[in-house]
Amino acid sequence: MNKEELIEYCKEENRICPMPPEWAKIGEIIKIKPGHPCTPLILNGWAFSSNEEKQKRLVQQIEYASKDEKIYEELKNFILKLSDTQWHKE
Repeated sequence: MNKEELIEYCKEENRICPMPPEWAKIGEIIKIKPGHPCTPLILNGWAFSSNEEKQKRLVQQIEYASKDEKIYEELKNFILKLSDTQWHKE
């Protein structure tokens, strides 16, 4: 599955982004530090961001991860294993 297909998957069935605990794990998978532009919108970021902003951030994270094949594969596998209850939806 390429990054465009993964992004589409993440938008299907009214998905917005993973719930905060899972989204924090994505930050670990893509190896970002706090303050990085791809930081997951959790904690205060969750409370003060719209669904559109959350979805854009997830897309940004997928794009960022796609620059490294190993990281992208780990991210893709993690996302595809998320259960329905682990997604924030509209």
